[in-house]
Amino acid sequence: MLPDLILLFHWLLVVQGRGFEQQHPVTTPASPSLLQHRLNFSSPAPHIFSSVHGLLRQGYNVLFPNGFSVVPCEIPAFTPFYHGWLNDELPQSPEWLASTPEMAYGIMGSTRNSFLSTYQTTRPVKCIYFDGASGALGENGTMDMQMLFLYGNTTGPPGKHSGAKFLWDEYARAQQLCGWLQEHGLDVSGQGVEGIVRMSAGFELIWCNFSSPSIRLVSKFNASVPLLDYNRTSSLMGYSCKRDRALDAIDQGTRDDLPAPDWEIDWEHEPFVASQQWDWFTTTSRTYSSGDLASTREPSIRLRDAELVSLYSPEYHRHLIELVEHEREHLNLTVDGLWRGGESPQSRQNAMNELMRRRARQRVGNISPQEIDSLRSNIKRMVTRVVSEDPHDDQEWHAISWSHTCDLIVDNFAERLMQLQRLLEQDFMDEREPPVSARRRFTSLRERAHALLIPFFDYSLGLEASSSVQQQTEKIHASLDRCKRRYLPWPVHSEASTASPKGLPSNHFVAQAIEDVMDNICTVLIGAGISIEKTWLRNFNHKLQKPNQRQQQLVRDELRVWHENIEQLTAWLGWSPHWMGCGRLCAWNVSNPG
Repeated sequence: MLPDLILLFHWLLVVQGRGFEQQHPVTTPASPSLLQHRLNFSSPAPHIFSSVHGLLRQGYNVLFPNGFSVVPCEIPAFTPFYHGWLNDELPQSPEWLASTPEMAYGIMGSTRNSFLSTYQTTRPVKCIYFDGASGALGENGTMDMQMLFLYGNTTGPPGKHSGAKFLWDEYARAQQLCGWLQEHGLDVSGQGVEGIVRMSAGFELIWCNFSSPSIRLVSKFNASVPLLDYNRTSSLMGYSCKRDRALDAIDQGTRDDLPAPDWEIDWEHEPFVASQQWDWFTTTSRTYSSGDLASTREPSIRLRDAELVSLYSPEYHRHLIELVEHEREHLNLTVDGLWRGGESPQSRQNAMNELMRRRARQRVGNISPQEIDSLRSNIKRMVTRVVSEDPHDDQEWHAISWSHTCDLIVDNFAERLMQLQRLLEQDFMDEREPPVSARRRFTSLRERAHALLIPFFDYSLGLEASSSVQQQTEKIHASLDRCKRRYLPWPVHSEASTASPKGLPSNHFVAQAIEDVMDNICTVLIGAGISIEKTWLRNFNHKLQKPNQRQQQLVRDELRVWHENIEQLTAWLGWSPHWMGCGRLCAWNVSNPG
């Protein structure tokens, strides 16, 4: 009964495939009941989901630095921000504010005239956020989304500031971003968007107008410190170029009205010239959790992500096609996005690691002029709606938080999927051990699978000898629906009693991505659950006897297939920050070795 049930289960998945992708069942030579769940690695669904979950997370945007999204946000009232500079002049508009004092001091500290200012929002402030490491200067794609939005290309405007040199012209970029808001009447103080959020080593805020009553100066003081009486040349390697680079950045800017900074620096005698950046980076790393690199979301900024603009949306199909073609060649994928397979366990492991982190290498590709116009129009429409905030807006879906939904799914599945994958790597049929040891280990596996299946899995699926194929089909449908329905903003089937949020488009790309992610998670978990139950009933749910070689090999084959299914699922999902961490953490009192 159970082998037939597994075949039925996968057949249902094939005929019901929907969304961005189709599932692909493949029989293996070992047994007709063993089917692999093949995943479409060319689907944008996991990228949409992962990028939404990673919004405002330092760890995610370090590992995936090239952002593809623009998202509305809000800064709560009385949130502090910090500004470091090299004289006592107040900042001109626009100018950068740091989310931590360590970040501001790390950039402009350790001079003979370092000033540190603390600002504070006086009311909730609207902002827009470019995801990824969008504040990191470089040519590897971190600035692509801003450049595309402002200039229609990834190199900047023509002329003396084009190409790599323009990457350093941050003031021109800040003026363009704030100027766009002003041009379209979206920067009204107290109501409009007043800042742009980006991330480098920490989150920064480009504040457009320092005369706005939405922000106030709390304090300003000279943060310079007494010099040392001895040289510290041994700890200053790499710092001697800081002055030249900073001067270079200012010289290349378009801000002729900037007051000249005092660059009097005695590198060998500044006591904190090395530790200031250490403190900056360690402050940023506090958002990382103890066991992985995922990090918590930046607490000073709130997402308003019911609407967001992303180049992963199917609307930008030319861009997506270029991504798919590039990855097909470099990641060993078929035209359908299926992984072709590896020749050895090590090559498979290497390929899974590459697939899991594939989003890190993606860049804004070949986008047509029409798609660029669409990108700008969509950003304007999104920001206009956030600014207007019509109190009579009856579109219920505007209250949705996509990032919250993605967070719930990741929090529920990330750690336990990896735990199940590790358990499936064991040899449950070791001939050197008595059968009771194998049952003990398999019991642990069954318990972990059961913990994942509790909310939706119907254990009567194949345990009732009298069940008809129709009854089994209905129960499989019901289990899949229960698995997905918890997180979807619309009913899975039309007969469901709940309705979609008012106004939510049925093809909303984030909602569709969430559904496709849940489709694959639920498919793999239910399939693995059926297989584990089948193996339990056949081998461990009775008086134990030593299994023969055929039984041993069958168990190994079944568990290998489901291990590979979960391994491919985790690679497809791409939640690598949750599965990367340090086995041994530094003690609390470890400080800068310099």
